[in-house]
Parts: sequence; structure tokens; C-alpha cells
Amino acid sequence: MSRPRTWQPDMRGWWRRDPAYRQYLLREATSLAIGAYVLVLLAGLGCLLLGAQAWAAWCRWVLSPPGLVLQAVVFAAAVLHAVSWFRLMPLTLPPLGPPGRRVADRTLHVGAWAASLICSAGVLGWLVWGA
Repeated sequence: MSRPRTWQPDMRGWWRRDPAYRQYLLREATSLAIGAYVLVLLAGLGCLLLGAQAWAAWCRWVLSPPGLVLQAVVFAAAVLHAVSWFRLMPLTLPPLGPPGRRVADRTLHVGAWAASLICSAGVLGWLVWGA
């Protein structure tokens, strides 16, 4: 007695069917670049623990052309990731504002970017002039 055949969807190329799927996969791929850079930073921490020569060698590598290219790629991935998440933020938040009214998506976008810029300026100011 043979088993009855069940329907199985065709999963080949599913990500090509809808632009939203491609954007989702691109956003998720940015996390791989950021994860690779985390490993580079952890290697730098390990070199710092090993001594001055290892730290100097790591600094030379990070400032070399391959290191600068890696940092540019990771920066671009981080910007793409941030932009896509800020664009999705209004969809993930519960309705904000008085009952029966909702805060406009544009207001949430501008507020998120303003908060991000203010925090970044504060951190940069603290690093340059602070403690």
C-alpha cells in the first residue's frame, strides 16, 4: 500500500517573488556583516590583552586598506539596517496617542531619527571633550 501524496509548496526562489522578501533578506544579511565586525573587535580586545606589539599589529591591520574596506562595508550595512528598522518601527509599535487617534508614521520616523542623532552627538561629544 503506497502512501498518499500530500501537497508541498514550491519553495525554490520564494525570495524573488516579492520585493518585501528581498528587503527582509537584505536586512537580515546586514547582521552577518555586523557580526563579522564584532569578531574583528573581539580580536582587537584579545590583542590588547596580549601586549603592546599585538595591539600595534591589530591597529595597523585595521588601518590598512582591507581593514578600511571592511569598516566601510560594515558602516553601509549598519546604515541600511537602521534605515530599514526605522521604516518598520511604526508597524511594530502599539497605537500611540489619545484613544481613537494615532500618531502619524512620519512623526514617529522624525522622532526616531532626531533621538538617534541627539544620542550620537552626545556620545561623540563625550568621547571628544568628556571623561
